Amino acid sequence: MPNPTTNNRDYWMKQSEMLQNAIARMANNSLEVKKVGITVWAAIVGFGFANRSTALFVLAFVAFALFGVLDLYYLYLERKFRTNSNRLTRVISGYGTSEDDAWIETVKGNFLKPDSSTKFLQQLPNTLKSWSNLPYLITFLITILLLVLPMPAVPPK
Repeated sequence: MPNPTTNNRDYWMKQSEMLQNAIARMANNSLEVKKVGITVWAAIVGFGFANRSTALFVLAFVAFALFGVLDLYYLYLERKFRTNSNRLTRVISGYGTSEDDAWIETVKGNFLKPDSSTKFLQQLPNTLKSWSNLPYLITFLITILLLVLPMPAVPPK
């Protein structure tokens, strides 16, 4: 029986390139979400200090948390694409396993489809452990400190 890897090698190499491009886009999207999230957080916290309003600090926390969920989703997708890329690389290089062969049959040539065997929310604890979430943890701690500590008194004019 002919080896399907050698028959479809050019197609699979193009699929591998497309997977790498998708991984790069997910990483870039994650970075952009962090940048926009921190900018929005800083603006709202600045207004909170200017207006001496703790409600704005809460709003900054909630807004940044929403950006964090979006970023976690991009990290999740990036990991799924990396898993697909690793599988495809094993198959192309001749080290594929029976699980990889079953995966190829499942995706039917669409290697860009993330594996849907696990759900996003089930992967949330593993995704939260990523070092790329450190800016969120630091920002959340700063926001909590701003909410807990009393605001400095306004100097008399």
